[in-house]
Amino acid sequence: MKPTENQIEKAIEEIRKKLDQLGITKAANFPQKEGYTEAVDILAEDRQTYEGIDKLETVQGRAIAVLAVDFLNGECDQKMLCGVPLK
Repeated sequence: MKPTENQIEKAIEEIRKKLDQLGITKAANFPQKEGYTEAVDILAEDRQTYEGIDKLETVQGRAIAVLAVDFLNGECDQKMLCGVPLK
């Protein structure tokens, strides 16, 4: 089932909190930062295709962005999208 606007807003809020964590600036967390930054854009723009994800530099960043599209299409939940841990 596709998420409601409220669920999308909550996911964006949770991702932004993750992007505000101090550890996100560590080099080891670059893939998470890259992916979650793109995920916020995907959710805010309601992009429901994988177009443009291939431009990301890291495999993990692309995977997180794919999860954002999957979330919008009702194929994964917020917990899965927001659950990639920082190192």
